[in-house]
This record gives sequence, C-alpha cells and structure tokens, in this order.
Amino acid sequence: MPLSFYSHRLHWCITITVASLLCLNLCLSVYNGIEWQQPIPENDRIFWRTVFYCLAIVIMPLTNLIRFVFLRLNQTMPLLPAIKGIALESLASRRYALTISVTQLMMLLIGTLGGIAFYLGDALNTLYILSGVALLGGYFHRPKTHEYQTILDALNAQNNDD
Repeated sequence: MPLSFYSHRLHWCITITVASLLCLNLCLSVYNGIEWQQPIPENDRIFWRTVFYCLAIVIMPLTNLIRFVFLRLNQTMPLLPAIKGIALESLASRRYALTISVTQLMMLLIGTLGGIAFYLGDALNTLYILSGVALLGGYFHRPKTHEYQTILDALNAQNNDD
C-alpha cells in the first residue's frame, strides 16, 4: 500500500510550525530583545543559565526515549472494537501525529529556555545555542516515512489477525 503525500501533511505541518516558532523566538529576541530584557543579578543569571543548559541536556535523550516508546505503543496498541470500522491509515496518521507533536513540543521547550535566559539578561550566545540545539533536535525528530509505514503495517497485521 503506497503512502500518499496527504498522509504525512499533518506531520510536516506540526514540524514546520515548531521550526517557525523557534525562528520567530530567535528573531524577536535579537531585534527587540534589548528593550524586553529584564536583567537579574549576575549570580542568579549564571544559576538559571546552568539550570537551562542542564534541562536541555536531559530533554534531548529523554525525547529520544519518549519517541521510541510512542512508536512501539503506536505499533502494538490493540485496535478497539469501536475503532475497527475506521480507515487504518487515518488511525496510523493520528497516532503518529501525536508522537510528532510531543517530540516537537519538547524541542520547542528547549528553544523557549533560550528565550527565557535571554529575557533574564543573558547574552545572545545562550539564545543561539539553545535555539540551535532545539532546531537540530527538531530535525532529528522530523516525520519519517519508514516509521509511519511500520505503524501502518503493524495495524494492518492486527486487523488481519482478527
């Protein structure tokens, strides 16, 4: 069963929206940030910068783990009797969209941490680093056709077994 462009359209819209929000955060902070900044004392700024970097370091592998778990759940969750009447491609698309949404929102969280650090008076360097890490994570967790296909194949196999 070949995959259509439309089955991945929602997944890519989610990814593009998150990437656009990250870029918008970066642009607004760079061009209007000096007026928006509310500097806090240097010791507090160093503390919060450290906390945000540690959170980013923890969120990246945690997102990978969550994505792996979601993908396996999408493949192994049984079909409920009420769901058996709907198209399996629609069900697979919805399940995969949830996976993409969660992973992309976690990347958006990392970018937001950079914006918060900049708002608290930190330099642009922290904003660039955390936004870059978030965009890179968004690229790593983009929709992949083979993942979607494995979910669809697993649902088809479940449907054929019943």
